[in-house]
Amino acid sequence: GRNKNWIPIMSDLMKTKKVFFAVGAAHLAGQTGVINLLKKEGYKLTPVSNTK
Repeated sequence: GRNKNWIPIMSDLMKTKKVFFAVGAAHLAGQTGVINLLKKEGYKLTPVSNTK
């Protein structure tokens, strides 16, 4: 699906510049979610909180 198609694009962008990606919550979880797919590509993901 869409998530799988985004990973190469996201990866290419992250190699050349600092980026921020905003996606809907439904795209994050599960085996085919963006989080899992990026981890499979070797990326380390760090949660960011908006609280102080």
